[in-house]
Amino acid sequence: MKKRLNCFICCAVILSCMTACGGKEAQVQTEESQTQGTTEATTQAEESKEALYTPGTYTGEAAGYGGNVSVTITVDASSITDVTVEGADETPTIGGAALEELAGQLKEAQDSEIDGVTGATITSTAVKTAAKSALNQAMGKENSSEKAALTDGVYSVKSTGYSWTGMIAADVTIKDGQIQDIAITEEHESDTAEIGQTAFDLLIPRLLEHQSLAVDSVSGATVTSNGIKSCVSEAITLAGGDPAQWQTPVEKKTDTVKLEGYDVIVVGLGGSGISAYCAAAEEGAAVFGIEKAAKLGGQSATVTGPMVINSKAPAFKDVEFANPDDVYQVWLDYVESDKKADIIHEAVYNSGAYLDYYIDNFDFEFQGMIMSFARPEWSQFWTRYVGENGGTNIFGANKTYQYNRAMEKAKGFNEKNDFMLELSAEDLIFEGDQIAGVKATYYDGTTYEIYGDSVILATGGYIGDDSLVKENFGTTLCTVAATINDGAGIKMGLAAGGATYNMAVDPMIHILQIPNLIKNEDLTPNQKAVLSALALVTGEKTVSITGEALDLNAIGTTNICSIPGYRYYVVYTQEQIDSYKEKGLTENFATATSMFMGQGGELVTGTPVEDMDTILDMGIQYKNVLKGTVKELAEQMGCDEATLAQSLGDEDTTYYAVIAAGYTYGTVGGLDVDVKMNVLKEDGTPIENLFAVGTDSMGVENIEGKPYTPWGGQAQSWTFVSGYLGGKAAAAYGTAR
Repeated sequence: MKKRLNCFICCAVILSCMTACGGKEAQVQTEESQTQGTTEATTQAEESKEALYTPGTYTGEAAGYGGNVSVTITVDASSITDVTVEGADETPTIGGAALEELAGQLKEAQDSEIDGVTGATITSTAVKTAAKSALNQAMGKENSSEKAALTDGVYSVKSTGYSWTGMIAADVTIKDGQIQDIAITEEHESDTAEIGQTAFDLLIPRLLEHQSLAVDSVSGATVTSNGIKSCVSEAITLAGGDPAQWQTPVEKKTDTVKLEGYDVIVVGLGGSGISAYCAAAEEGAAVFGIEKAAKLGGQSATVTGPMVINSKAPAFKDVEFANPDDVYQVWLDYVESDKKADIIHEAVYNSGAYLDYYIDNFDFEFQGMIMSFARPEWSQFWTRYVGENGGTNIFGANKTYQYNRAMEKAKGFNEKNDFMLELSAEDLIFEGDQIAGVKATYYDGTTYEIYGDSVILATGGYIGDDSLVKENFGTTLCTVAATINDGAGIKMGLAAGGATYNMAVDPMIHILQIPNLIKNEDLTPNQKAVLSALALVTGEKTVSITGEALDLNAIGTTNICSIPGYRYYVVYTQEQIDSYKEKGLTENFATATSMFMGQGGELVTGTPVEDMDTILDMGIQYKNVLKGTVKELAEQMGCDEATLAQSLGDEDTTYYAVIAAGYTYGTVGGLDVDVKMNVLKEDGTPIENLFAVGTDSMGVENIEGKPYTPWGGQAQSWTFVSGYLGGKAAAAYGTAR
């Protein structure tokens, strides 16, 4: 109303002036003066805009959810003309999917202050910070070391990390323009793994030392690291600062260190690498171990335990083991070939003997037995790790202490034995055609050239390489696996002339959940439980990604690998949703929970879910729920409309399709090996001093087109079996040189 009144007054004044000054002539003069004024204002504005940027292309970086996000902005004198956002390590289904949308927002806004994308908060913040850095450069501020003044205080902040059960909370103390302290007041990272603690132990001191958000995340604990950085970034903002000004690059070292005289070099110190290191060391070999993460154990830290048959260990004295002849024959029938029968024979008949070796010589501890997933008659088939002082997390016993203890004992066999953490292997070193060692880079930038007679690759498969994943599975994957396992060992094996074997074996998937976990407080834990239940229930109408009807009871949710794309949709009508709001979820939902990946809420059936609309709306925002008619759903799903219509029925009904996705522990296929774990060439001959163990070579006991052997515990058993065989063979080769 006020605007309209002002306009009315202005018009009245102009009309009065026109009348007093002679009508039409005055009107013409007024229009001319207005035109002149407008032209002058436009010219001034254009001149002002012309002074905004130095034309060119500028790039800024900031820490995202999984790693660094870069924003490249091209500008002319007055505007942003192009934007490219890259974040190779962002979660493909959330942060990765948001990058294009965020680029569009930046270009439309012509500024770094954008809304961001729901569900991709950390990625959005990183993009805004990186964009601001790029624009600062375009305005000539790139070399400015001057930061905005900060208000002293203790700032209580929160951010999501790796855990899906709660957020990271911290008190960040800022004093005299410095980050003085970062105190973690609440964390749930250790609920979901033992890995996150390395970020608290290592990253916080580095942040305080360098006073920069650009310090490298702790390898293997990247998501937790970036959660901590996000807390600090939020504190800087609350203190009146600009996080973009705290992205000062940390100078890397350029030194090269040579280490020589080793018999065996082990690349990767997860379960299989540790097993190989120990076996080689016990033979008296001089062994050096390389581990990219900041702790030992790798993906093995998140597993329950190994398959075991005919162990003599006291822990299994009363066990009735599965008959090895039966297991062996079932295994050969499953892979439909006896080509690798000698390897499968070792995996079955010596699983107990090799496990006993590690129990007797390196103090590994196990207790209890679990029945087979696929063969109930194998009622005592695999075992559990024992946790230190009974310590557990969602994935089972805390077991890092066992890895640390084993490695210390292995080091004691030879005074030269050693290993390094946060050391990333990059390439094999060749002398002529002969493998002579490994080139690696320490987190501080130092290059290491480690020379030895034999090399064991134990880098954990390729789940962290999205291009390899898409090449072999045709889709991105949800994962509980360490994405640090990026196929480095497989790529080194290929560079040495090695061949692969069953690279496209379906990945290890035992867990179902919505694809994009809501880790923050946009929903309460109980609301998250309802959303998960809608995805994980059986007996409701279900369709595949191709729109075809699925019978989950017939398939079995443990066989998610047999479903296209490792995901499906549970579909509800509006009428069903209204019923849940008024009467509550039916008893059919009572057991609709995720193994290992519940989010802490309680699911109650028979009670009205009055906030169902809120739950579904948030599910839609996080891309866990699709809504629409058959036609609209088919467009969103990318499937054939006629096929979907046949599965769902009424084409005019509004449906809600809730996504259930399989979560993988890692890939299975890898390098081809023989029974000594020697990497084989395409012609079947061995590369005499190159070995591959663990999931870098597990394709040899599997078959493409079927889930990886589904008995239970055999992947972890393979870490001990392959580690033993590869470690002994590499030591024999190395010590004979």
